[in-house]
Amino acid sequence: MTNYNVLGLMSGTSLDGLDLAFCQISKTKGQWAYRLEQTKSVAYDVLMKEKLKNSIFLPADELLIFNNSYGEWLGEQVKIFIEENGLQVDFVASHGHTTHHQPEHGLTYQIGSGQHLANTSGVKVICDFRTNDVALGGQGAPLVPIGDRLFFGNYDFCLNLGGISNISFEKDGNRIAYDIGLANMILNHITQKVN
Repeated sequence: MTNYNVLGLMSGTSLDGLDLAFCQISKTKGQWAYRLEQTKSVAYDVLMKEKLKNSIFLPADELLIFNNSYGEWLGEQVKIFIEENGLQVDFVASHGHTTHHQPEHGLTYQIGSGQHLANTSGVKVICDFRTNDVALGGQGAPLVPIGDRLFFGNYDFCLNLGGISNISFEKDGNRIAYDIGLANMILNHITQKVN
């Protein structure tokens, strides 16, 4: 049996905040399983939300600087979460925050420097999840179709209703995955208008 104590980080297009999830992941006789142990959402303050929202318009040098500072901010959030909960973490899996995504041109970029995150938190980091899928002609979404296959393979479809909804499913022995359309981005916009 193989066991991992993993802290996952996610920041989506809905810009509602950073989600942290501490999971125990195990593999026994070829079967993968997970147990969600602890979670937290850190709401973005107004300044961070605006910086993330407008990061697509930044010149390259400013975007790279923000990539590093956002990675450090992520590292601080990881340190706080680990200390608050007394966790032993083998590694952090960080998606970062998507600033540029044009899979039809083989382009995707997420900020939140994994190295700055690791240096700040003191924990090993795995990151840059979309690039290979996009380089191979995929859409880079849903983010982790392999996770859908390994953890939820007994379901016909896996539907993610994030800022942008996407789906994955098995077809002829291959995992097919793609974006469908807007979801929480619309709900957040309507909520802000009503409030």
